[in-house]
Amino acid sequence: MNKHRLALQIRFNDIDMLGHVNNVMFGHYCDAGRYGFMRDIMPHNMDFMNDHKVLILVHTEFDFMVPCFITDQLFVETTLEKTGEKSVHLIQEIVDDKGLVRVRSRSVMSTYDKKTGKSFPVPKEWIP
Repeated sequence: MNKHRLALQIRFNDIDMLGHVNNVMFGHYCDAGRYGFMRDIMPHNMDFMNDHKVLILVHTEFDFMVPCFITDQLFVETTLEKTGEKSVHLIQEIVDDKGLVRVRSRSVMSTYDKKTGKSFPVPKEWIP
């Protein structure tokens, strides 16, 4: 199973009034992790940014387990959970430098053809 790990930079404006990383920021962190996963793990002959056949985010869910603070060293780990007929399902975990899972996210990306406006079966060559 391919796992991608990306170090995160927590910025001052990521912090809420309680000193925690604001929950909204984890969506941004997972976006960066998904991009890194697609760039580094998915087949390298794909150009997700410029091709007319792409993957788009259609569902996300988050479980917030342990608060995160500006002094934490955090990583987003992205793993392919499964592929559907027209979708790719990912699990992402925000972990600290000791391996403690702080946030867990599941997301679904659907195939999308920008020319037709429709989804299509996931090509076998897209599966790592």
